Amino acid sequence: MPYGTNDIGSHNATYWDPTFLTQSSLLSKQKVATPLYAVIVVNQPIEEKRQLLNLCNRAKAIVYADGGANQIFHLNKTDEEQQTLVWRLPLQCNRSNFESLMIKSQFPIAICGDLDSIEPEVEKWFASKHVAIVRDPDQYSTDLTKSLKFVKSIAHDWASSTQQGDSKSSGATEDTLNAVVVGGIGGRFDQGFSQLHHLYTASEDNSAFEGRLFLVNPQSVCFLLRKGSNHIRTPVGPGLFGECVGIIPIGRPSVISTKGLEWNLDGQLTEFGGLLSTSNHIKRDWIEIETSERVLLTIELDTSRPSNP
Repeated sequence: MPYGTNDIGSHNATYWDPTFLTQSSLLSKQKVATPLYAVIVVNQPIEEKRQLLNLCNRAKAIVYADGGANQIFHLNKTDEEQQTLVWRLPLQCNRSNFESLMIKSQFPIAICGDLDSIEPEVEKWFASKHVAIVRDPDQYSTDLTKSLKFVKSIAHDWASSTQQGDSKSSGATEDTLNAVVVGGIGGRFDQGFSQLHHLYTASEDNSAFEGRLFLVNPQSVCFLLRKGSNHIRTPVGPGLFGECVGIIPIGRPSVISTKGLEWNLDGQLTEFGGLLSTSNHIKRDWIEIETSERVLLTIELDTSRPSNP
């Protein structure tokens, strides 16, 4: 199935294949077609280092959102892990040659934000490793928003240079780079709600970000479904997904119909203070969700190691 939007009968359906975020895919020794994505690490404690490393190993870029760099600095790292998380850019690194490194299919890492949270010792250490530090003083946007805008600013050059191979097989367009936010759901409740807010606003504002945005932690992955028909690949099993799924109308009430769940909805209104579909169970490898508004989908990750990675 393609990773995009296609005509299904008399209406359009948006296809989602989040299996590239599962342990089975990340640990696979076989070549796995995945959408182009950048990893953004926000300023929250890293619960599972291995998940972060696996995601970064297949990412096309890594951005530490301001204080996210503190989390990496204080993480207990082996030399090999440090090579993944702190790639040594050339000594003379500025914005122009940083972009040219991306075009040449290098593996860039940057720190982005207003830099009011990064510890002085941390900034100095990353600078000594020749990591690009991009300061954005705008006080009307968060560090996550700044990071998303930064990823968008380099996405066109990067994706155009890598439109051969995986980008075609995954269905990604040549000018789209998706984002996987690590640490976006966890830690302080207010910061968690802030990340969900930015997930919601970014989905309707292409000036901020054009790709698809996923939030992950060791237990789950979540993303915002589009209005209309959504088909989501959801294989349940070791190293793939657990059975639990939730459909949350975080913006406004939504009328939802589903197929492939244990307790399907049939044109029912869902809203806070009314009906919510949480702790539902996946019963098919592909589920279908028709929604009148954008809704948050959360899927449980199965953390058991796959038998044949």
